[in-house]
Amino acid sequence: MFVGYLRNDFEEELSSILESDTLFDLELLKQTYEIFPQYCFAAYEDGKIVGVVSAYAFSKHVFINVIKALDTHKDVLTRLIKLLVQNVSSMNIYVLIEDKLASYFTAFNFQEHSKFLRYLHSGEAVAFNFSNSTAKQVSGENYDDISRKIDREVFLDDREEYIKKDCVFTNSLKLSTTSGFMHSYVVNKRYIKISPWLMQNESYLDAEKLLRGVLYYRGLKKIFAFIPKDIKEISELYESYKFKKDGNFSLLYLGEKPELKLENLYAL
Repeated sequence: MFVGYLRNDFEEELSSILESDTLFDLELLKQTYEIFPQYCFAAYEDGKIVGVVSAYAFSKHVFINVIKALDTHKDVLTRLIKLLVQNVSSMNIYVLIEDKLASYFTAFNFQEHSKFLRYLHSGEAVAFNFSNSTAKQVSGENYDDISRKIDREVFLDDREEYIKKDCVFTNSLKLSTTSGFMHSYVVNKRYIKISPWLMQNESYLDAEKLLRGVLYYRGLKKIFAFIPKDIKEISELYESYKFKKDGNFSLLYLGEKPELKLENLYAL
């Protein structure tokens, strides 16, 4: 087995990973590799990738945005995490990981920041009104300005380049109001991911408009999002539109504890 930097033209070598995980975010991995190849690593066996990790660097922290290993090769996670930590050097590192895999990171002194849930909408019909007037209110005309302002308030970091360009795909849907913004994109033929979605305080009605918007435009596919577990207002909004809990996750960090405003984070 070889464990090291992710090689060029890796999509075919990922076939086993893609078959094992219907939510694997190939497009995000490809885009991250274009920007930060130095933070992309993989484990190869017989010409196939059996484990992979990638990360995106911001001004104050690095976020691990893809981490996956085949069930038959879970032990390679330890080697992949070690490689990434060694190459990131002294920067703070964050990762959102399934609870059942958290021990691989805590072994490297990662600590828990907060609990998250994955919520999934399976295309179940939801009765709501989405008029032309509402469509105009969430059209995204002020997306860049509102995202720049709110994202910095929530993450306390400079993520402008990421929000404006690096997390945007050809299939992205960008919605916004005067008090929040939502980005969603196609993961594969079946799934849409909401990421990121941030709101200012006391903006529930606008948040509801944005959720209606993504369901209206994307509702024929399954939609998922990662949300903070203990913010009741956020979980109740999702559940009122027939999203269901689909997994338990933890946000972990290595270095300084992040000062995230979870009450404004409707989807990570």
